[in-house]
Amino acid sequence: MVAPQLSATPAHPLFALSIPPAPHPRILASLDMASTNIVSNTRVVRASYANKARVTEAQFRVESNLEIDLASVKEGEVILRNLYLSLDPYVRFTLDETGGETPASWRTLNDPFYGLGVAEVVASGCEKYPVGTLVSVNTGYEKYTRVAGLNDPNTASDIRVLPAHARDESTGVPLSNYISALGMPGLTAFAGLKVLGIEAGKTIFVGSAAGGVGQLVGQLAKTQGLRVIGSAGSDEKVSYLAEKQHFDGAFNYKTEDAREALARLAPNGIDYYYDTVGGEILDLVLETINDMGKILSIGMVSQENGKEPYPIRNLNHIARKGASILGFIYWHHLKYFTNGELDGTIRPLLERKEINYREEVFDGIENAPKHFVNMLDGKYAGKVIIKIADL
Repeated sequence: MVAPQLSATPAHPLFALSIPPAPHPRILASLDMASTNIVSNTRVVRASYANKARVTEAQFRVESNLEIDLASVKEGEVILRNLYLSLDPYVRFTLDETGGETPASWRTLNDPFYGLGVAEVVASGCEKYPVGTLVSVNTGYEKYTRVAGLNDPNTASDIRVLPAHARDESTGVPLSNYISALGMPGLTAFAGLKVLGIEAGKTIFVGSAAGGVGQLVGQLAKTQGLRVIGSAGSDEKVSYLAEKQHFDGAFNYKTEDAREALARLAPNGIDYYYDTVGGEILDLVLETINDMGKILSIGMVSQENGKEPYPIRNLNHIARKGASILGFIYWHHLKYFTNGELDGTIRPLLERKEINYREEVFDGIENAPKHFVNMLDGKYAGKVIIKIADL
């Protein structure tokens, strides 16, 4: 018999704790199904560090047959059955032993990886989240996750109850969209464009335009009257951007000179650059951006996963042109979740097929390591998601 094991995390993703389970009398009474309290967990844990080297499957270990008693839930906790898990490049930082952009608690060996997911509450010690509630939350790479600290208003803000219509997939909006177009990528695109302060009639260039964020940035900007161009890493992705996602133009940065491509696609220059790439293309944009242009930096994937940093040489153009580089922190814009503006803006566009969001969905939590490595290597188009269970 394998001893009960279950990851525990408070709602706020910056603090990952290990909280030993203890029975909660109210929950024991409410479950009333002693024969089905025990479930089997499978999880993906951090086996080793990659540090500055390329990530491989050697950094991951899959652990199975871990028994969990749902009746062990404590006051202020819930146990989640994870349905969909988002694979995101930022998790790469948790494979560095020190430094990086994540706290030490996210980098502990033999602990599960964490990422954003859609989950169903299956045991609850918190009246705000009754059994059956659908949530989006920072959750473990596993079938079941314990979320703690929900009675503390300072740490409970990052578990998000999904709207009732999230269950209705008949409108053409799958539940998985709540960790893609209606989740973190959607918020990053939506809020990022607000930070840029885009204006109709101008030109925006989107780096890594076929990715989970970039594809939505371009389509949202197009609905607001901008000329939209993008870069991607394959001819298939370039064609998809132009034919399915309403981009005015795109180029394959692996086969076409970026300077020539930007001159061809943006003859009047670039007013905004939505940068997820950094490196050489950022340096080129700094040189060629229009006067008073704006660059929003949300990441630099070209500088990650064992790649040598590119030395930026053209920062002097910021002063010469009155241009600006703006940073973006996802957590600063959660209000668009809570006030319903993100869902109210993007879901109708999805339902009316005015935007086309591309997901790559793969089955099985045990396959997360392979697909995470492939994602970092640029082998997928769109948002990469692991389906763990049906609703």
